[in-house]
Amino acid sequence: MRIVTMMLRVLYIEDNALVREITRDLLADDAREVVAVATGEEGLSAFQQSHFDIVVTDVSLPAMSGIDLVRHVKEISPSVPIIVASGYPLNLEDYRLGSKIRAIVKPFDAPEMNALIQDLCTSPAAASSELAAR
Repeated sequence: MRIVTMMLRVLYIEDNALVREITRDLLADDAREVVAVATGEEGLSAFQQSHFDIVVTDVSLPAMSGIDLVRHVKEISPSVPIIVASGYPLNLEDYRLGSKIRAIVKPFDAPEMNALIQDLCTSPAAASSELAAR
């Protein structure tokens, strides 16, 4: 019997090239494929052209902000989990962005980010979405 594991596809948006490279490496592992882009516009285009299981975005991006990107992504796919990274604590409830959105304060470490991804992607809603996609 062959066991097939599903790769978790992560879209990561960060305008700082060094932070983008370091965090892409932090996010990538044997069970994750990470696509990293520099702007909200590039992130939205990538999301429209391909399937992603989770989106991780910086809040402060040039032109289209991370919050604006979240709104566009949620219009396309309301159930996709999103993590918004910021250099300061965010109260995402103030933005009324929908469900399955969490904030993380930068700098963060791998265990903190991994726990957040695990929590968002293994909730009952995520599990039923995964089963429906099979």
